[in-house]
Amino acid sequence: MSKLGITRPTAVVDLVTNLDLLADHQAAREELDRLNRLTTAAERLNNPYSADMRKVAKKIADLEAQMDESTVCVKLKALKRSEYAELVAAHPAREDNDVDGHFGFNTDTFADAAMPRSIVAAWKKGTNKKVDFTGDDWAEVSEEFTDAQYSDFTSALIGINRQATAVPFSQTASAVNRS
Repeated sequence: MSKLGITRPTAVVDLVTNLDLLADHQAAREELDRLNRLTTAAERLNNPYSADMRKVAKKIADLEAQMDESTVCVKLKALKRSEYAELVAAHPAREDNDVDGHFGFNTDTFADAAMPRSIVAAWKKGTNKKVDFTGDDWAEVSEEFTDAQYSDFTSALIGINRQATAVPFSQTASAVNRS
């Protein structure tokens, strides 16, 4: 920590490790939607949710709980300005790539170089139990990610290093606290 007590921003990325359940979840949601469409207005007056709908809704909740249990929270910490600048210089933007031009670095190589320096902790979402995952594991583990999972990490990494550093404001919290 500096003389002024400055700490660098952090972000937590939720990594669902059991995405195999997504297809089951989608099928169950579609079944629940189908059952809901079949329920008439008169039936809803007496009992808004049939036994079949409750059964499928329970299945959806169980699948969501399983996916939540498989979630690993990975905490990233912003790099020091000098480290970030060093990595940007080491991964120059490609001239023929508009995305690189926007960010100022090679978007295909930058994250894999920066991520190992940024990972500071990992834990199971449901239990807060520490997970043995460090920056040294990034290259191997990230090879198993989907593109969407990888994008979650890169977006968080870019966000903590390049976005505004003002005090955030929550309109909802403000409204609740004023009431």
